[in-house]
Amino acid sequence: MINRKDLQNIESLFILSILDEYRSKRKAAEAIGASVDTLNKYINNLEEELRLKLVISSGHGCKLTPKGIKITKTASQIEGILRQIYAENAQNRQKNPPVKIGMDIGISNNLMFYDMDAFLSRFPDIQIQSMIFQDHFQLHYNNLDIGISYHEPNENDVAILAVKNIECRLFASLAYLKKYGYPQNIKDIVKNHRIVGKPDNLHYDKHYREIFKNSENIRYISNSSGSLIDAVRNNAGICVLPLRFAEEGLVCLDHLDWNSHISLYLFSRKCAKDLPQVRAVINYFKEIFKKI
Repeated sequence: MINRKDLQNIESLFILSILDEYRSKRKAAEAIGASVDTLNKYINNLEEELRLKLVISSGHGCKLTPKGIKITKTASQIEGILRQIYAENAQNRQKNPPVKIGMDIGISNNLMFYDMDAFLSRFPDIQIQSMIFQDHFQLHYNNLDIGISYHEPNENDVAILAVKNIECRLFASLAYLKKYGYPQNIKDIVKNHRIVGKPDNLHYDKHYREIFKNSENIRYISNSSGSLIDAVRNNAGICVLPLRFAEEGLVCLDHLDWNSHISLYLFSRKCAKDLPQVRAVINYFKEIFKKI
């Protein structure tokens, strides 16, 4: 670990390099905005630390000893590293900051990413950072540009840009239905079938809320959409899912009197929505909303 003495020796190395350039303690001191006494102190301390004579002074100025000249090469290396760090930092500052998106947990269950390669190829300077929130989030508080949520935002500085209502139905695996039979109605589901579900679904689907309230056989609950879908595919029970799962191997119980939907909200901070990179990402998600 570098200590204070090491830092002082590094400073002394740079002063040694400046002395080699100006060959005058007075001119070197003026160049770094210090006194000759301060300069002498640093050089003397370094010579004592290394037990080497580094500088020879005369009435015509000063010059470095062979050992001093050799040591200045180390100072040049350190300076080169610093210049590289400064250059990389300047380059990073010139890049566009990432567009930050907040999403409710489970959004990916309904949000299919289309043509991602085309978007990234068209906008090579845009970086997207996606953050998942288990609880309700706020753009300003969480330092986000864009939000996608099941909940309608209520912040004053937020603009709703798109709303998508996604139809939902009851689903089960074919194997489950062969073993336990097709439910005849909702009352049959509540009384005689296993229920699989997500707790947060209760907030936006009143039909689903009624099933949870009255069911005698709730068997698997998870806040993970992936885990929930795996459970249904592995014959755990009946679950409410977006209608698109009829195309993904699960059986839609569309013979039942069931019609519900969930709403997805796309929104952004008003102060950010017209920034070019944010606007590009917003338009990309608007297209996704049209396709789901």
